[in-house]
Amino acid sequence: MKGLYFEGTVPRVLAYLIASRFSRYAGISPFSPTTYGEVPEPEIPDDNWLKIKNESCGLCGTDMHFMFFDLNTKSFSAATPGIKRKFLGHELLGRVVETGNNVSNLKKGDRVTMRIDWPSCFQMEIDPPCLQCRKGSYMLCENLGKKEMPVRDMGGGFSPYMIMHKTQPYRIPDSFTDDEALLLEPTACAVHGVHKHIPEKGDRVLVIGCGTIGLLTIAVAKALQPRAEIIALDRLSHQLEMAVKMGAHGTVTAGKETCHDLARLSGAKYHSGPFGNEIMLGGFDVIYDCVGSNNTLQNALRWVRGNGHVVLIGINFNPGSIDYSPVWNQEIRLTGINCHAGETGSLTSFDIAADLITKKKIRLDGMITHRFPMENYREAARAFLDKGKSRAIKIVLDHT
Repeated sequence: MKGLYFEGTVPRVLAYLIASRFSRYAGISPFSPTTYGEVPEPEIPDDNWLKIKNESCGLCGTDMHFMFFDLNTKSFSAATPGIKRKFLGHELLGRVVETGNNVSNLKKGDRVTMRIDWPSCFQMEIDPPCLQCRKGSYMLCENLGKKEMPVRDMGGGFSPYMIMHKTQPYRIPDSFTDDEALLLEPTACAVHGVHKHIPEKGDRVLVIGCGTIGLLTIAVAKALQPRAEIIALDRLSHQLEMAVKMGAHGTVTAGKETCHDLARLSGAKYHSGPFGNEIMLGGFDVIYDCVGSNNTLQNALRWVRGNGHVVLIGINFNPGSIDYSPVWNQEIRLTGINCHAGETGSLTSFDIAADLITKKKIRLDGMITHRFPMENYREAARAFLDKGKSRAIKIVLDHT
């Protein structure tokens, strides 16, 4: 079978780095560390595993980070033990085709998506599991690197087949359309982000970035606290239009006057220091940064009120230096998320997301804008890179 996977070997990375000097599309060229090539069809290694036939998978910003090797080798992420060959695609919709004898909660034909997209105590079958895995924070596993995964070529959402440990799949509710199923995993990410600090009644909330995760964050925040006032910030008009449909009360187009506009909307006082150094005093109560770039995080810290909350939802594998002085100067509460986890009691991010979708507290109509056959993944990546031209929001690759 053919699968899309990343291998960060030194020769491939060097070839990509040279090619990237000449083309912004080097990540989908033959010089990319990502390959769409033949790999063995995976087989379940023991009775705790199951096999999935994938139907479709959404293209996520994290997939793009891997394709374009957007990684600072001195970052925390670069030193984290992982897997030698990373198969891409985690926003998937698949069907169970084979189960091990110890898999009791799923059967052949069930529609599933994937919860855990990185090694944890569960896939490595480490018993007892670490503190984080016991708590349901499987993306924070403390035993990474302790054991090899049982199979190297496990497949991913951008492979026709893959295997999962019995703890990985999440059964799709029967009432879900296939499009709703494809958006369940990113909705779970938004749930985890909003649950880090749910807005209170009357709070002024800013969502930075209106890609898929940002739009879903707006929808989840609106569903969990209808009396909050949500402002959306982005540079693309079609994403801001969708932000209003998802529940934003107002929008701001990113530009030279952004800080002025946000100060006016939040009731803050605008101040400007030397060399264009802009700040706000008394800004937003809660800011969800759904981009995660150096620039957006630095701005979020300047736009939130004293003792306010900034939740870093966007992922950045290539961090740089930022001015973090607002954290102590304004006593800001900064936290981040890594995908999804256990939330309250026995409920997971997926449980809460599925409930919100089932009860129509969030509506996902219009989120999926582009679909491509899997073999056209390069065309899909171009549409992702050029969203201003393609007007893409969520891009899906289909297995044929």
